[in-house]
Amino acid sequence: METPGSLLFIVTKGKYTIGAGLPPNNKDDSYILRATPVGKLMKATKILFSPDGEMFSVRGGDLYRGPMPSEKDLDWFSAAKKVGKVDWGNFKFLLFDPHGDLYAVTNDGDLYKGPAPTNENMSWLYHQATKIGSFTWNSLQALFFDPEGALYAVKSDGRLVMGDPPTSLEDNWFDTCISISDDDWSKLTHFISFSPEGELCCVNEDTGYMYKFPRTTIVKTTYSHREAQSVGRGFKLGLLFAFTTDKIIHRIEHLEFVPESGEMVSKRPAVLRSQIYKNDSDNPMKHTFSFSQTLNETSNFTHEHGLTVQEGAKVVFDAGIPCVEETDGQLSIRINMSTTHTWNIMETNDTQGLSHQEEGR
Repeated sequence: METPGSLLFIVTKGKYTIGAGLPPNNKDDSYILRATPVGKLMKATKILFSPDGEMFSVRGGDLYRGPMPSEKDLDWFSAAKKVGKVDWGNFKFLLFDPHGDLYAVTNDGDLYKGPAPTNENMSWLYHQATKIGSFTWNSLQALFFDPEGALYAVKSDGRLVMGDPPTSLEDNWFDTCISISDDDWSKLTHFISFSPEGELCCVNEDTGYMYKFPRTTIVKTTYSHREAQSVGRGFKLGLLFAFTTDKIIHRIEHLEFVPESGEMVSKRPAVLRSQIYKNDSDNPMKHTFSFSQTLNETSNFTHEHGLTVQEGAKVVFDAGIPCVEETDGQLSIRINMSTTHTWNIMETNDTQGLSHQEEGR
């Protein structure tokens, strides 16, 4: 795979088309026109990515998760997994910290933290999440993390503040956070977020221009609008925005099996061949027999960690064939390198194992 970089996702107003591409880098960059269409997100109200690149989105009261979209004519919700229902339309903010914990602010102003949900029938709010803030969090205009895990917010008066995220109800974050700008950020909350590289980016809701603030080698504690660089236009057409890391597979350069990491999860007997011998005499029957049989194996790959395969990508590789062998009564997994197979990570693979031979009397 190629070296990952930042991707900016946008969902357009009206048509709910998902566009993806490299973030804009000059003031005349019309990102929405050049972004690659990668799907639809019909009636979505929120979009966010976990640190490992998996996408989450809210529609109505339901929460869905799935791989990064890549098919331009596919409604992503039809392929995603529903992992929450009813409650998810009642959150003002949903965001991940760099460690993969999900933070949520209810419309009533409470702040919760918990693992990313996996089961739609288990209430995340009441059974998995921990309440770590009360009452005032819905007054914020924006809430987001930087790549190092500091929590930023635009308060109701337009001030940009930052601080360590709270860990319990005893933490009064609003009293301990620090102001890091003398400017009013209220007009820049249409989209405001750090890129994976650590650049603060925001969109002016009146003009539709995107701005970014230069990244520094030290922790930046002051932001002035005078430092902002205009890097793109036309963002008033965007409904939802999100940064993520590029985890699209463009081609496979090398892949191999690691037999010591293999695990046998089940075993069952199989009759390879049966033969009935009928002895009509009173004398013991003596018969020499032998047989051999080639075993056919079918396998599929799964690719996790938010990886998505680009249409037309080269997704094949040559490698040996994993097989199970018995040595001194112990079963183990090894790679048969006497022959190689061309494996395809997107399709079902049919391979032939070693011929099984038996002889006896």
